[in-house]
Amino acid sequence: MDFPDGQKEYWNLHLLLAGMFLIYQIGIRLYYLIILLASPFSRSANQWLNGRKANRLSVLKWKADKHFRTIWMHVSSLGEFEQGRPIIERWKSKFPDDRILLSFYSPSGYNIRKNYPLADLVFYLPLDTAKNMNQLIDQLQPDLFILVKYDFWPNLLRVLHQRNIPACLISARFRPDQYFFKTWGRYFLRQLHHFKWIFVQDEFSQQLLRKFQFEQVVVAGDTRVDAVMNSNRQPSSANRKRVLIGGSTWPPEENMLAKLWKTGGFEEFIKDWRLVIAPHDISEAHLLQIEELFPKEIIRYSKISLPLQDALDQHNIILIDSIGLLSSLYASADLAVIGGGFGKGIHNLLEPAAYGIPIIFGPKWTKFREAESLIETGAAFPVQDFESFSKIAKRICSDSKFRVESGSLALNYMKSQMGCSDLIIRVLLEKW
Repeated sequence: MDFPDGQKEYWNLHLLLAGMFLIYQIGIRLYYLIILLASPFSRSANQWLNGRKANRLSVLKWKADKHFRTIWMHVSSLGEFEQGRPIIERWKSKFPDDRILLSFYSPSGYNIRKNYPLADLVFYLPLDTAKNMNQLIDQLQPDLFILVKYDFWPNLLRVLHQRNIPACLISARFRPDQYFFKTWGRYFLRQLHHFKWIFVQDEFSQQLLRKFQFEQVVVAGDTRVDAVMNSNRQPSSANRKRVLIGGSTWPPEENMLAKLWKTGGFEEFIKDWRLVIAPHDISEAHLLQIEELFPKEIIRYSKISLPLQDALDQHNIILIDSIGLLSSLYASADLAVIGGGFGKGIHNLLEPAAYGIPIIFGPKWTKFREAESLIETGAAFPVQDFESFSKIAKRICSDSKFRVESGSLALNYMKSQMGCSDLIIRVLLEKW
């Protein structure tokens, strides 16, 4: 069949989109079948399935009330919740009568924040089928939908669009290598047009989207900065010992810390420094592995009856064996070594930066805007191996002027990035 000029490409694109739509509808059901089959053997699959069954009743009890605005925020897991939390907090402070709905995809995030006090309802997002999403939106009747970062569900976005419910995306960052910009990913790229506003972290993301005819893009920054800077935190000056904290570490960082501490020529600094290790994995097996690296000096925090400040005067190496402490530990730190950079990607850099301390991490940092910015400002230092790690660690530990200046650059960067949440709310209120 012959097509007039331009129509062949038009129909090829629409056939591709129709094919991807069909593949997605089939794929999401196969995904559910896999979860069903895996649930007897997988703890996470079991939590995913049973959590949604148990959660369904609380959603059905929800009573929509059009006398109040209802804001629905969806997050994938705990990290995305922390990015969205400043928006919720500021919104509730301005409009205390508005109702806040908070949905999670991941059991880990839901289990930790299911009792979040500023949310009127916390629930699991159901499987992304058109039927499920129509039923859910009928029940919730939201006035505004906010998605944090990347947890895109095409049927959810399509139903919101069909119901004329405005949706916005916050704290997003886009790169040319993402699936949206592949030929096969154009179906998902088109779903982004369902957002009335897209708030991105940097100008590059804005420019990239505009190449694909997105005009509703606002450069706002990263809401996580507001989250970690909210408390106007100050470093602690209670102890006089210098403290190196390994935050969210994995074996590569732990092995380097052990080598540095024991055989890396660090002996001349030991008398003035303490080491605190807060591993990402606090399973018993992993804790035992860390203890084997420091067979004589290390002690678990759960076995210490003293506050951390006092404990640091008595113990050279402390192993944190519980969750929820890391962000406050940075108040006692003079240097942070952040884990994940030798694996899938570095963990949270903003927490230590908020306390004004220099940061070291492994080579997998290129997808993280804050890492790039902190490196450029001279506050953070990527390393490739033990040799480069040992070199920069020794310099920071031995050169107090360099250490303080690097930490000040970190804090100044954080202060310069504040205000993202207020900007987002201002734009929403102006154009909603």
